[in-house]
Amino acid sequence: MGKCSPTRAEFDRAYNDHVIGSNFLEVPEYYEIDRERYWRSLQLLCDMGLDSDMKMIEFGGGQMALLLSKMFGMDCTVADINESYRKVIDAAGLSFVIGNLTWEPPVPDADKRYDLVVMLEVIEHIPEPPYVTFRRLSSLLNPGGRVFLTTPNLFRLRNITRMVLGKDYLDRFQLPLPHVGLGHQMEYSMDHMSWQLRHAGYAVEDIRHDQLGTSGHSTKARLARRLLAPLYMRPTWREKLVAMARLAE
Repeated sequence: MGKCSPTRAEFDRAYNDHVIGSNFLEVPEYYEIDRERYWRSLQLLCDMGLDSDMKMIEFGGGQMALLLSKMFGMDCTVADINESYRKVIDAAGLSFVIGNLTWEPPVPDADKRYDLVVMLEVIEHIPEPPYVTFRRLSSLLNPGGRVFLTTPNLFRLRNITRMVLGKDYLDRFQLPLPHVGLGHQMEYSMDHMSWQLRHAGYAVEDIRHDQLGTSGHSTKARLARRLLAPLYMRPTWREKLVAMARLAE
């Protein structure tokens, strides 16, 4: 068993080489802006019990799977709805499977089980109750397997501000369509997400509010977050939820 304790220098090397240096969906500038989010997510994942002997599968992107594989030598798989970016994953030496969180099961003909499922900024895009998704994921997990997720916090200041101004804070609620990206279908409070996990048969080991180093992808958003920084001392107003939950054995 090997506990993971990454240094910032190790993270930056792996991130530069395998995330920014790969041809993922977003342009390199996107990943440079989100560098702190991935670093903080990795720190929290390690703090919440990541072990290098775990077999993991990541839904959505694959950036964390790449980092865990390259930094700790973990057995990592990436699941995506199509093969558009499979070459990046194959070139890095990771396993790739076609998967969709709205399918039953989410990975057809899966030939192995995992100790950990990772979903970074994914669950808010799924147009159904999360407990349904979490129950599907149980078919991929070993007994006692875990789910680690990050997702926007319902009560983040951005949402509160938009509601006060009479503006929508969610994207259009719709069923999945071919070649149509789903925006944020729903965002959750800590209490609501905890309920969803428990209702799916998981024990919530850790759930918290965190900024995750979020700075914003526009100049306006970055400036607003700097000005509002003192308000983030109140956890309920922070940008993200981070959770680790264990499947009941």
